Amino acid sequence: MPTASGQYQLNDYIVELQNRGFDGFSPADLTTYINRGYMHVARRSTWYWEQTTDNFTLTPGQFNVTLWPLGTELPNFKSLDKVVVTTANHTAVLEPQGDEEFWPNLGLDLTQTSIQGEPTEYYVFQQKLYILPPPQAQRDFLAYYHRRVSPLVAATDAPITPQHLHDAILQGALIHCHKRANEPPLAQFTEQLLEEFFDDMRDDEEMLMAEQLDRVSPDDTWL
Repeated sequence: MPTASGQYQLNDYIVELQNRGFDGFSPADLTTYINRGYMHVARRSTWYWEQTTDNFTLTPGQFNVTLWPLGTELPNFKSLDKVVVTTANHTAVLEPQGDEEFWPNLGLDLTQTSIQGEPTEYYVFQQKLYILPPPQAQRDFLAYYHRRVSPLVAATDAPITPQHLHDAILQGALIHCHKRANEPPLAQFTEQLLEEFFDDMRDDEEMLMAEQLDRVSPDDTWL
């Protein structure tokens, strides 16, 4: 059954495909086709629903956190957007550090108290998020990042896509089911339906901030 919020789970997709006549395929094969549909939907662009946040804390002597999948911080980490210090009376938005500044830091003992201070910058390197300078006291952080889509494995696994994209994932899975059943015309028709979903997704993306200011500043240097 879908979750309390209406989100489809892996088993819901399997049952739906079986109800549509693909009950002769094994659940393992249907899971493969569902994940292919899921990945196809996700790969079409960097969508707003990939955006998320996660908290982490550093104490004196700590200067980085290990990112997923090597570590537990920032689950399904794909790309970093912004890091903010959230500790009361020390709130700040960190800036990304440049390569020329970061590389010399790798040769230093970043646990030394002499180089600790209030963090102002960050850098991602080898699945680690570095906070620089290392904090001189415990500091809490909030990371804004994009999640990487990971395959659905357990029966209760749910995609990170919003509920209104259930049918898009299902259509993506149906394409592979029709190809497996040697039904090229139906596979082609389903691909056309899926393209309509992508058009709607792009419209939704554009309308998220319909009243935002232009990102390009006018060129008034000629005045």
